[in-house]
Amino acid sequence: MNVHIEEYLAHEKLAEARARAATYLLVQAADPGRPRFRVALGLALIRTGRWLAGPAPRSARQASRTTA
Repeated sequence: MNVHIEEYLAHEKLAEARARAATYLLVQAADPGRPRFRVALGLALIRTGRWLAGPAPRSARQASRTTA
């Protein structure tokens, strides 16, 4: 392959990678705190639900072993 063609292809791939990185940074800068807030809220709701549900009932197998 010609050296000039290889250099051109490398330059194009590098330019594409830089464009993708710039787009990624713009997306991250536009909304940085929202995903972390959603995760924290979701985990808090799960913990609250488990607390409200109380302890899990014992299974039938565990109950039969303790009574037998």
